Amino acid sequence: MTILLSITLIGCFTVPSYAQTFQDVSKTHYNYSDIEYLVDQEVIDQGTTFAPSNTATRLDVIVMLAKALKLDNSPSATGFKDVPKTHKYSGYIYAATKAGIIKGYPDGTFKPDQKVTRGHMATFIARAYPLPAGNQTFKDVPKGHTAYEAVKQLAKAGITTGYTDGTFKPQTNLSKAHLATFMARAIRYQETGTTALKEMKVHFIDVGQGDSIFIQTPNGKTMLVDGGAKSAGEDVVRYLTSLKVNKIDYVVGTHPDADHIGGLVDVIEAFQVDNFIDSGKVHTTDTYVNILNAVKKEGANYHQATIGELLSVDSSLKIQVLHVDANADDNNDASIVLKVSYRDMDTLLTGDADTNIESQMLQKYNVESEIIKAGHHGSNTSSSLAFLRAVKPEAVILSYGKGNSYGHPHSEVKNNIMTVRAKAYSTATSGNIVVTSDGYTFTINANPFEANATSPTQPSKNQSGVVSGAPIKFSNCTEMRKYYPNGVSSSHPSYDEKHDRDNDGWACEK
Repeated sequence: MTILLSITLIGCFTVPSYAQTFQDVSKTHYNYSDIEYLVDQEVIDQGTTFAPSNTATRLDVIVMLAKALKLDNSPSATGFKDVPKTHKYSGYIYAATKAGIIKGYPDGTFKPDQKVTRGHMATFIARAYPLPAGNQTFKDVPKGHTAYEAVKQLAKAGITTGYTDGTFKPQTNLSKAHLATFMARAIRYQETGTTALKEMKVHFIDVGQGDSIFIQTPNGKTMLVDGGAKSAGEDVVRYLTSLKVNKIDYVVGTHPDADHIGGLVDVIEAFQVDNFIDSGKVHTTDTYVNILNAVKKEGANYHQATIGELLSVDSSLKIQVLHVDANADDNNDASIVLKVSYRDMDTLLTGDADTNIESQMLQKYNVESEIIKAGHHGSNTSSSLAFLRAVKPEAVILSYGKGNSYGHPHSEVKNNIMTVRAKAYSTATSGNIVVTSDGYTFTINANPFEANATSPTQPSKNQSGVVSGAPIKFSNCTEMRKYYPNGVSSSHPSYDEKHDRDNDGWACEK
């Protein structure tokens, strides 16, 4: 019978994170997050198996409590005839009994292999930690019961809720998995005043053909990576306002393409922005100039990213710049690539980095991540099979516009995603996508789409990327954008130098 520890997630697709310490504790195991948390806290040793369904023993409980409390395990004479000084954990047993957490038996034994009940567990934890006095009672733990006060304390702290029938079942043997959950909650309560794991949310905002990612960190900090095209600025502001955002700690412009930074002017004007992170790639477009002017007017701290640096956004996160190149010839090659790590959970944000940049990162960094935003909106210039195999993603997020003129996501990318057996999610089909993680598992508020499915709204194009029925030459950009909303590259038959005023290899981009 399981303890009532569940959280109901309505309308979310649950995906476990990639990390898995024990072979017998699957990523979908109910107590997985708590067990992994205790491994991180060095309360549980890493190993091949954990035996989660086995009944916990007195030794199991004391070793976990002793490690959590940082007790000394130096070999000690315990005073128990069945626990000699040579016992592996004689120090922990001596320290725990001296601290009054546990007692021996009248016959002078400790009985380390004795099975532990839920009532025993409550008593041990209440002795180990200064928990608040409680008033919730359970019909099978009457006043006078040896665990009466302890169970009320655990209930007050939120370490237990009991069963739906109003019982606690103090005589029921405790499994090692449930012991881990009680222990994890007790430790978190002491550290934070709450038994819940803090969560990180990563919002992939639907900005059409562009990128905009908003991160809410576990400790309440915020970071916006790109803001879509200028036309998407109001949508980004509206979305952030719906989240009750009034300040953004960090805004990142991955590179100066309009479909990444165009909407940031509206964002900077609407919210207090403390820091602006730039690739340093100079661009002559009005869009880029407007961004720099908005940052200056806002008074935000301007910072040019460097490869390998760590961004100090939240002490619970590691955010590292895996790539940036202010001197790149191509805007996409300048892209800031970020790896956001929260405990065992990694998210890779690749901007428009192409396969060459991916190869460079593979040589320098561990890119393995549970979540990856596909580079360049699902273009075949990015997300190579070799790179995805190294990333080993559980989920791939594609941010692109429905019916875009580029044919994104390209079939090669969709095939690569299928090959690595990741689930694909698309802003074009799902709208705003939110990934929520406690650092060990994550949920996604969208359904995956079949990566090999062709969108019925995708324009018909030939191998040169020409939209069926579109003219080859255009007199001005207004006419071109009717067929190619984001302009065309220099390799496209409709490209004309007179429409490429900034000489960046793209004509009529917004």
